[in-house]
Formats: sequence, structure tokens, C-alpha cells
Amino acid sequence: MDKQEARLVLQAHRPNDLDTTEPAFAAALALVETDRELKAWWEAQQAFDRKVAAKIEEIEPPDDLRAAILAGSKLHRLPPQPFFPLWLAAAAAIAILCAVGISFHAERAAARHISTDNFHNATLAFLGNDTPVLGMTSSDHDKVMAWLKDHKSPMGDLPGKMSDLPSVGCQKIDVQGHSVSLICFTLAGGRLIHLFVVRSNDLADPPAEASPQFQEVNGWSTASWSDGPMSYMLATQAGEDVLRQLL
Repeated sequence: MDKQEARLVLQAHRPNDLDTTEPAFAAALALVETDRELKAWWEAQQAFDRKVAAKIEEIEPPDDLRAAILAGSKLHRLPPQPFFPLWLAAAAAIAILCAVGISFHAERAAARHISTDNFHNATLAFLGNDTPVLGMTSSDHDKVMAWLKDHKSPMGDLPGKMSDLPSVGCQKIDVQGHSVSLICFTLAGGRLIHLFVVRSNDLADPPAEASPQFQEVNGWSTASWSDGPMSYMLATQAGEDVLRQLL
């Protein structure tokens, strides 16, 4: 089973439907444990499904639902209604289908965008214990950028003083079907700092362009901002002060 097949199998199971003995599902879960990128995607997918399920549980049926259903059983007693032209019925059906289709398309489009929580969860999960798996390693920024360009990964300008730091390498990762670039750098003293680059229109709520937004997430200090068509996130375990000095 490859990564794409595993995603198709996992997408068919909701968080309350994981107690299954299906061989395909077991094989997909086994692959999740060996593939960090797939595991990050699976955790983000489950988080999204749980949020949708919670929203559905908040829906309460109207108090008169039972009465309305019982009233419907009496409709056959009504006198015959005037003839309804077939073409008008077809037009009404088409209009309803179009409205449903537009609504469904809008919901699917919104779901395809990455939320802030899912972006943080997926990218920081990929970093693991500050030892991400890199596609290539080099201290040469030009070589790093060339690799990302060859792999059609999002590219932007290095922010602030990042261009003065030696790079470690880079990687292209997938978050909910969207490409995200990762470039790792070495700080003074040997600590690492990681730069993620994603297209702003891939995010449901991209960070503002005015100034970086600082946040502490699961032991990581992060700074997020947008610049033109790209959005950025810096992440380090060296503390927020380091981020502020670099930016």
C-alpha cells in the first residue's frame, strides 16, 4: 500500500469508526506510524472530522418535528390538486439541484483550505523532536532554493536576518493536499529554527501582513505573517525572544 492508497482508506473512516478489523485500514495505520508526513496529515484530518461532528451534535430538531411527520401521513386524504406542468416541475428540480450543488461546492472549497490550527498541528508534528526528515541538506542558500524550485514548492524571500544564518537543508511537505516548503537553519549555539512557506490562498485564515503574530504552541515558539501571495511561519524551541531578534 502506498501513501495515496492509505489516504483514501483513512478518509473513509471517521473518529468514531476506528474500531475496525479491516485489513486495508490496519495496513494504512501501519503506514501512518512509519511516515511522518502521512501521520501529520492523519492527525489534522481527524481533528477536522471531530470539529465537524461536534457542530452536527449541536443541531437540535424542532419541537414540532414529530407532529409534522404525522401530519404528512394524512396528505393522501387531500383532494386532487390542479395539474402541474412537467416542464415547470423539471425547472424547479433543476433550480433546487443547482442551489444544493453551489452550497456543496462552497462547503467543499472551504474544507480544502487549511485552518490555522491544522497548519500548526501538521507542520509542528512534522518537526517532531526538532529533527525533521529533509529532502536535501546544504548550507548553501542558493542550492536550497534551487531544490525547492525544482520540486515546485512555494518560495518566498528570506525574512529579516534569516539570510545571515547557515541553512541545514529543506523539504517539501503536504498539508491537506497543499504544498508547504520547509527550510531549516542553525542558530548561534547550535539550536535550530525552521521556516515554513505556504501560498496565502491555501489558508482559510492567512496571517496579517502588518506584523508577525507570535504564539506558543506545544513547546514551540512561532511567528506567522503574510507577504504578498505567500504566508510564513517561523518555529523554534529557542524561545520567542530569538524570533523577535531575527524579525
